[in-house]
Amino acid sequence: MLADLLYAIWPYQIFKSLLFRSGMSFLTTYFLIVLLMHPLIRWFRAAGVVSDFGTQENQPKRPYAGPKPIMGGGLLILGILVSMVLWVELNQFAVALMVIMVAFAAIGAIDDLQKVRHRRHVEGGTAEKKEYTDKADGISGTTRLSLEFLLATAVVIGLYWYVTIDGHLVIPFIPLKWWYPYLPRHLFIPLMVVIIVAGANAVNLTDGMDSLATVPIITCTAFVAAVAYVGSEPEWVLRLKLPVLPVEIREVVVVAAAVISAGIAFLRYNAPPAMITMGDMGALAMGSVMSTMFILAKVELFLPLAGGVFVLTTLSTIIQRLFFKLMVNVKGREFAKQVRFFYRAPYHHHLQALWTYGEEVKKVRSIWVEIQRRLGVRLPGPEDQLTRAADVDSRVVWRLHMVSLWLLVVSLLVYFKVR
Repeated sequence: MLADLLYAIWPYQIFKSLLFRSGMSFLTTYFLIVLLMHPLIRWFRAAGVVSDFGTQENQPKRPYAGPKPIMGGGLLILGILVSMVLWVELNQFAVALMVIMVAFAAIGAIDDLQKVRHRRHVEGGTAEKKEYTDKADGISGTTRLSLEFLLATAVVIGLYWYVTIDGHLVIPFIPLKWWYPYLPRHLFIPLMVVIIVAGANAVNLTDGMDSLATVPIITCTAFVAAVAYVGSEPEWVLRLKLPVLPVEIREVVVVAAAVISAGIAFLRYNAPPAMITMGDMGALAMGSVMSTMFILAKVELFLPLAGGVFVLTTLSTIIQRLFFKLMVNVKGREFAKQVRFFYRAPYHHHLQALWTYGEEVKKVRSIWVEIQRRLGVRLPGPEDQLTRAADVDSRVVWRLHMVSLWLLVVSLLVYFKVR
């Protein structure tokens, strides 16, 4: 709207420029979030919008010592939506991204609010806290997944019928002239639904440590933005032998700029030690919109490569649960408690255990650690480990951030050149 208004007042081509609108989308999102985040944090602290159990006392002239507020992702969504309205041409692709983001944000908000409600009931004595949990419970996993699949299916059917998208798949490492498979509707729609739901939940699982999910979101979105920008230019498509994307896909670049900006702005408050977290509201929304951009840009199969940190988090959780159930059935529950595949899951919690110094021998045995030792992989020794939990968290998070950055470079090389 603002881009059109400026062009109507001063008919300069810059107001129609994709790069100008992307830059303005970035700046609008960033400054809106930075302007409103501090008041939001103070409000959430006072209102007790937290899921961790513990005191929320915040006495005057003393540092806040209560749990971190959740639902900070709501402001990220607001910033992205405002930028889209002001700077994006709301074509079929932009509207699709807007719908999927708001829909998944609503599911996440319901889950977060249920966590806040459950925590208040526990502290009020009307509900019991499970011994092994340090966070309040939200809606059941089955209910949440059912809602996600239902909404994703409705949106994907709309995408298929009303958005310019087909079932061709770009296979990593394989030239288009060798293999450019087409999936019919009854296969392509379920694949898109699974990608959106899996991407949203992978981000939600990764959002277990301060800033851990934010950087992979930024790098994955940057990859999609590069694909959409180059793929909508016929000359570059012909030169690089890429699939032809509709010209309207260029608006995804402007949306991507807003998503990247939201992530960078959020790092100001979410970098260790975090002042606020995304919550399920932000994680599900950001994960779903990121996954949908991969589908629209026809790089669905590159999501596991660019989003390798998300894949690692999800697979480690699945492996840990399956291994535990197998050991319970084969060796019994007591043995299963002592022998795990990873020390903890998801994988970033396993890394926390590896980097934490302790004089006592670990009570839990890790099959993965034993496999690595037999392969000759050097693991952190006592001289490399750290005693402070905050130092351990920073080391784990930044190492995984570096993984996200080099996965971005690898993904760009594979898509544009290694074929």
